[in-house]
Amino acid sequence: MTPRAARRWLWLGFALMLPFPAIGPFGGFVPAVRHAILLVATGAVAATEGAAGPVPGILALFGVHLVVTLLLAWILAWIVARALVSLSDAARRNVVCAVVVAMLVCALVFEPYVTPFGRSPTANLIGVLS
Repeated sequence: MTPRAARRWLWLGFALMLPFPAIGPFGGFVPAVRHAILLVATGAVAATEGAAGPVPGILALFGVHLVVTLLLAWILAWIVARALVSLSDAARRNVVCAVVVAMLVCALVFEPYVTPFGRSPTANLIGVLS
C-alpha cells in the first residue's frame, strides 16, 4: 500500500468513525459523516419548504462543521500516514487495516458517540448513522 493510499484509507476511516466534538448549540461527539447526513437532510428541508427562519443558519453550521471535521480527519490521516512512510508496503497495509478495523470494532461494540439529535444520549456507529 502506498503512503497516498494509506492516507486515503485512514481519512475515510477517521471521517466515518472518529468522534469529533460538535460546534454550536447542539453539542455532542459524532463522526464527520453524521454532519454530512444532517447537512443533506437540512438542505432537503430548505429545498422543499423554503429556507426561512433558522434554516440558513443551521445549514451554515452543519456545512462549516463538516468542512472543519473533514479537514481535521485529513490532517490526522496525513500525520499517521507520514509516520508510516518508513514501513514496507505490506507492513503499512497491515497497520492501516488494523487501525481501521479496530476503529470499526470499537465504534460498533461500544457507544463512543454523544448524539445531539438521537433517541438516546450515547450511541454506537449504527445508532449515530441511523
